[in-house]
Amino acid sequence: MQMKANREQLSVKLDVELVQAIKQYCEVYALDENDLIQDALHEFMATRQSKVDNVINGYAEMASINSQIAAEFNACESEAYAHIRVVD
Repeated sequence: MQMKANREQLSVKLDVELVQAIKQYCEVYALDENDLIQDALHEFMATRQSKVDNVINGYAEMASINSQIAAEFNACESEAYAHIRVVD
């Protein structure tokens, strides 16, 4: 359990139904509402960050593949430009 001295208060407004669900859940499982919400937010944020990291890694991997594709078609593009200049 975390020390209470290291906590800061944040006021949020929740739907009545969600508040009741939280209260019931905490009562059934003998949990502190603040701890439940804090744990849920930590998990939510970690999951979101993981998704963002996956997208970033995907773009980084694609950058290398896109660079290879561009290099492979560079000769074709140069030939096309040369042909266009001859026709003009």
